[in-house]
Amino acid sequence: MMSLLTNVITIVYFLYLDYQTNIQYAHMIEPLDKSLFCLNFYYVFYAEMEINLNRFFTRNSREQWSLLFVDYNFMPPVRVNDNNFNRRTPVQIFNYQPHILTILHNAKVKYRCLDCLHEWATARGRVIFQAEIPEINKHNVLFAHLFTQQCQKCRRDIEPSWYLDEATRVMKNVCRILIDKFYSHRYFLLSSSSSSSSSSSSSSDNDMQRASYMRSHHQRDLCRACQEGSCYASH
Repeated sequence: MMSLLTNVITIVYFLYLDYQTNIQYAHMIEPLDKSLFCLNFYYVFYAEMEINLNRFFTRNSREQWSLLFVDYNFMPPVRVNDNNFNRRTPVQIFNYQPHILTILHNAKVKYRCLDCLHEWATARGRVIFQAEIPEINKHNVLFAHLFTQQCQKCRRDIEPSWYLDEATRVMKNVCRILIDKFYSHRYFLLSSSSSSSSSSSSSSDNDMQRASYMRSHHQRDLCRACQEGSCYASH
């Protein structure tokens, strides 16, 4: 019996080492290079949660985080007013009731209507994250919703397509916020890399939104985030 238990522990240990090795390799990949093998931007969201948050927990523990994209109606309502909404920062953090953390994050995203083929990009892309305060030995879920916009020509509701470097930047920020809010008592080194070039790019990716050269103003009547009171232009 002891021999079997020892073998199981050994297997788990080497699986954990293999996981950490893969995390280190993934952390060294430049954001722009992810387009070579990522089929869509959702993979980047999931991968960044592993790289920047889940790697700090043991693989045989229930203390893990999962990312779940949901419809906006499944989230508790976010009550935002002009008094606590700061127009100057791309990230807004709110507590809905005592136990739910809400993060509103800005990004540059693009849209393409498959019906009329109209395409556009916006610097007012918006995503909302929500999570309950984690408990010991509990699996945690980070809920996310990517806000849509209406096509200016045919008025259809269009899902966003995220730039891979923007998905990387936003998820790094969100993981940093979760660590700061929930795990400040632990020593989590968020941006560690054996590559100096990767480290320098990581620090800039965390803070700088992709450059935008918009030729028109944000159309609030076409923005779902504005309609829900969760966008810059709605305040």
